[in-house]
Amino acid sequence: MKLQPFATEADIEEALRLFQVSTLDAALSGNLSGVEGFTTQEDQEMLSRIEKQLKRRFAIGSQVSEHSIIQDFVKQKYPEHAIYRVLQLMMRRGEIQHRMQRKVLYRIK
Repeated sequence: MKLQPFATEADIEEALRLFQVSTLDAALSGNLSGVEGFTTQEDQEMLSRIEKQLKRRFAIGSQVSEHSIIQDFVKQKYPEHAIYRVLQLMMRRGEIQHRMQRKVLYRIK
């Protein structure tokens, strides 16, 4: 590649090739574990454990303070970012929703 005000077709092909090679190398080496959409097997298992425990303790139709949920899971040594991620996933699936100025979680299904 060269520094010019325009890109040639060869420059574009080389850029795409480099991107594909580097992305594939990172994926195969496990270096994409922090990237959105890529989680390690152990992270996936932890997220699943958090979700199962949350569903067991949080009955359908009930409301609970988001702060108390977060604090309870943090006391059990779960990372806070993982708890928020599970809550976001459940919100996207329509299983829970925020109420009362996003302070309370309501379980729908």
